[in-house]
Parts: sequence; C-alpha cells; structure tokens
Amino acid sequence: MHENVECKEKTYSTAELATMLGMGVTTVRKYAQHLEKAGYEFLKTKNNARLFVDKDIEKIRHLKDLRENPHVTVEQATNIVMGKWKEKEIVNITALPKTPKLIKEENVISTEILEMKKLIEKQNEMIISLMERLDQQQNIINEWLNERDKDLMRTITEKLETQKLIAATTEETTNKKSFMGKLFGK
Repeated sequence: MHENVECKEKTYSTAELATMLGMGVTTVRKYAQHLEKAGYEFLKTKNNARLFVDKDIEKIRHLKDLRENPHVTVEQATNIVMGKWKEKEIVNITALPKTPKLIKEENVISTEILEMKKLIEKQNEMIISLMERLDQQQNIINEWLNERDKDLMRTITEKLETQKLIAATTEETTNKKSFMGKLFGK
C-alpha cells in the first residue's frame, strides 16, 4: 500500500491489486487501459505508474466479474462499467440543491438514460434472437451432416457388398473351370 500525498486514501499498485483480485498483472493493466480509453482516469505516480484507490478497485472487480461471461467482450464490459460509473455521478449531482438550469439538465440526462436503456434492451433482444437463429441454423447443419454421413455409409456398404459378390462370383467361376478341367483332363 502507498500513501499518496495528493490523495488521503490508501492506494495500491498494479501488482497489489492483481493479488487482491486474484488476477494477472497484465490483465489488470489491460482492464485499466480499456477504462482509460473510455475516459476514466487513475491516479499516477511521478513515473506514470497507476495507483488504485477503492473506487478503482470496485470498477476493475466489476469488469472482472462481467468478463467471466464468455459472451461479454472487454469492450462491452468496459462500456457497462463506465455506464454504471456515470449513473453514480448523476446520482451524486442530484443531491445538490436544484436550480432551474440543473433541473432542466437533469431531465435531459434522465431522458437520455431512459433512451439508452431502451436501446440496450432492444439490442439484447436482438442478440438473443440472433443467438436463437444461429442455434437453429447449427441444428439444421448438424441434421444435414448426419444425413450425409448416413448416405455415405450406405453407399460404402453397398459398394463393399457389390465387391464381395463380384469376388464370390469370380471365385466360383474359377473353381468350376478348374473342376471341369480336372474332370476332363484339361
């Protein structure tokens, strides 16, 4: 743990955070980089090394939890974490005394949040629908492959049976000729 002069909170290095969360150091760095690309800022040392405080740990932990779902990409998880973080900022803003301008901005933000939630719900429905269609297509492909395999096996079996019949007929013909040849001295 580090005591940062600028910050009264306890700070943690990347390695300490990785140990705390049971993650690799490179994974913590990767998640922090994605959060920074999305506009999040971490405390940094003079050498530009990241320092993590409790709110940062919460975000990295949330990102890690979201990534446990194999269908969620790092970018998607980052967007979810950033959205949650921005919602908390909005809640903190609403605790301030309200002026007409602030009330108007709050209404605009609330409307935008509702629109975004509706959009996300629609996207999730579309994703579920697409996943169902993909499953249906995979089932159709699997059925087709099974039928093809059955046809191939049937064809191979028929070919083997034909070859056996040809071999048996050839052997029978050869045996008859040699028997007749022995019988008549030819």
